[in-house]
Amino acid sequence: MDNNTELVRLEQFIDSLLNKYNDLKDRFHALEGTLRERDDECAGLKEDIAGLTSERTEIGSRVSGLLGRIEQWEAEQDETVQANDEEGQQGSLFESENEENR
Repeated sequence: MDNNTELVRLEQFIDSLLNKYNDLKDRFHALEGTLRERDDECAGLKEDIAGLTSERTEIGSRVSGLLGRIEQWEAEQDETVQANDEEGQQGSLFESENEENR
């Protein structure tokens, strides 16, 4: 009987080990699935970052171009104002001469 008791204990121990092994195997497969999902998500996020970086570069270039156009317009406006001021002074000079000649 003593051998029978030992065999029963051994069977229970082996059943317990097999159950724990199967539980660990199930957890391992679940973790593998989670890892695959995260890897896929990470790859998608990297693609998003690349797209956003490209978009940011394009927007930066466009904004820079717009700023350049605004600066050019301002410079043209300054030139126009200066030309008008000079014409106004010359016009005044000519008006003074015309008034003196009358």
